[in-house]
Order: sequence, then C-alpha cells, then structure tokens
Amino acid sequence: MKRFTTSVLVVALGLATSAAFAGEIDNVTVDGTSASNVSQGDNSHALQRIGVAANSGKIKDSTIYAGNAQNRANGANAQAQQDIGVAQDGRIRNTHVVAWGAQNRATGDDSLAVQEIGKAKGASSSLDYVNVFGTNASNQAYARSKAEQKIGVAE
Repeated sequence: MKRFTTSVLVVALGLATSAAFAGEIDNVTVDGTSASNVSQGDNSHALQRIGVAANSGKIKDSTIYAGNAQNRANGANAQAQQDIGVAQDGRIRNTHVVAWGAQNRATGDDSLAVQEIGKAKGASSSLDYVNVFGTNASNQAYARSKAEQKIGVAE
C-alpha cells in the first residue's frame, strides 16, 4: 500500500507542475513596489520580472504594482531586462498595470536595456480593458548601447 501512495503523490505533483507551465495570473494583486535588482561585471545580465505570465500566459482581473522598481546591469556587454505586467504568447484582460517611476538601466560598452510594461506578446496577443500607467518610467543604455522601451503594447 505504501508503494501505491507514493505513486499517487508523484502523479499528483507531476500534474500540478505541468499545469503551472501555462502561466496565469487571475484575480491577484502583485506588489513589486521599489523592488531592486542589480547585476555587476562584464557580460552581466539583470532580469527583473514582476507580474509575468509565460507560455500562453494570461493576466486577468488583476492589479500589478511596480512603482519605483529598479533593474540595473553594469559592465561591458551587459543586459538589463525589466518586464512588468507581461503576458508571453497570451493576453491581458481587465487589469491595471502601475509602473510609475520604474527604472531600467544598462551601462557599459555594447550594452542592451529592454523595458516592457503592460505588454502582451505573441501571435494571439491582446490587451482588453487594460489600464497601463508608466508615468516617469525610465529605460536607459549608455556607451554605444541600445535601449528599447515598450509600454501598453500588443505585438
């Protein structure tokens, strides 16, 4: 009987894990206010994700706060990516994304800074009944670098 119980537990855990791969944020408040993420040194990569649903992701009936969140990568070939309220290969519906004063910065030669706020990306992406507030959001790259900022985008 013990062997059977263990098998059932493993199957149950496996099902729970596989269900989590299709990311969904539903009827939730995510608060990443003043979150800070820093990576230092050449070839560093700082990735900050607040309220992100991956793999056919859905964000619905939720509020995501990331005011004054800071993400930094410092050094040659550094990459800083800040994703706030992003649904990958999915949709955002009836949701508020608040990222006032969010800052993303990559410093150093050949660096890349990418900031995405309130974005649905992928073939079936859409924003429905969504409010995105990116007032004073800042995305900066220095010294022969590239900066990309996308706020309230479905692509």
